[in-house]
Amino acid sequence: MNPMFRRWLAAACIVALTGIALVAADSGIPTKPVPGVGNPWPSPLGRFFLVSAEGLYVIEPDGTASWSYHPAGSAKQFHGSEDDLIYDGWALPNHHYLFSTHRYVREIDAAKGTVWEYRLAAPAEVKSGVPLPNGNVAALDSREQAVLELEGGTGRVLYRTPVPAKGNDHSRYMLLRRTPEGTYIVALREEQRFVEVDRDGKLLRSFPVPRMPVMAQRLADGSTLGSGYFGMVQLDAQWKETWTYRAEDAAPSFALQLPWGVTELPGHRLLVANSDWHLKAKNGNRVQFFALDAAKRVSWTMPSAAYSKWNGNAAESSGGIVEYHSVLMQPLPAAGL
Repeated sequence: MNPMFRRWLAAACIVALTGIALVAADSGIPTKPVPGVGNPWPSPLGRFFLVSAEGLYVIEPDGTASWSYHPAGSAKQFHGSEDDLIYDGWALPNHHYLFSTHRYVREIDAAKGTVWEYRLAAPAEVKSGVPLPNGNVAALDSREQAVLELEGGTGRVLYRTPVPAKGNDHSRYMLLRRTPEGTYIVALREEQRFVEVDRDGKLLRSFPVPRMPVMAQRLADGSTLGSGYFGMVQLDAQWKETWTYRAEDAAPSFALQLPWGVTELPGHRLLVANSDWHLKAKNGNRVQFFALDAAKRVSWTMPSAAYSKWNGNAAESSGGIVEYHSVLMQPLPAAGL
């Protein structure tokens, strides 16, 4: 692993493991609220990188945004067919950021300049790109039905891992993750399942879910956690179900919409993006992120109102419902590191 990346990763872990106390926020739900209603800042991560479908943000411990980036301009509102709609993102060393949209994976610097990108022609989709320990990037390509290893800095295709899937370019995949063992876990949207494959594309494991999957990742204890419209599911080493979190579990406190990205916290806790696509009623998306433990106790939430301080141009559906499309949070080192 690159020494600079190792130092950055260690600093980010220190931020997360220091674990600034979880402060409960207003859930905004008309039923039973999350205990300890109050100010959501600081978050469980302190300083963090936030990804939404409309943009990228660096959020300070006091809840202010010290940096933001909107690939199509901060005033543009999005609908599902836009090339610049963000599905995935990562903070990299040296204040660089990697993000993936329907159409491309792109690395930018702190000055918001494009370092490199890999772009597909419509209707083919990328949706997800993952930084690799060797400095390259793994990205999905719906046209080739493969995970591509791209050379960092150029986007040149170095290796193809076949992942055949049913559906069309839009319905074939959701997100991709790489495991510590070097395998890939891919969410197959049309087939409603997660699959794990080795670098050569050999199928190692498969797990079906009742509704659209979004992402599955390996946790520190070796288990695998999947998220999607069905909620969340945790799998053991043999991919047998050991834990779930469903809409009915969240219902006493808030409406569970579309769990997207998940960040591990100390003490077997999870920080989850509660994304909100294609809502049918207003005010069902007031909780955009939440933290919970293995006993399903919610200890922190971030309300959708927080976005008003960062970007007032949230996406509005045809029914006049405002959506925020949260993707994930990742810990950042303290400012200046």
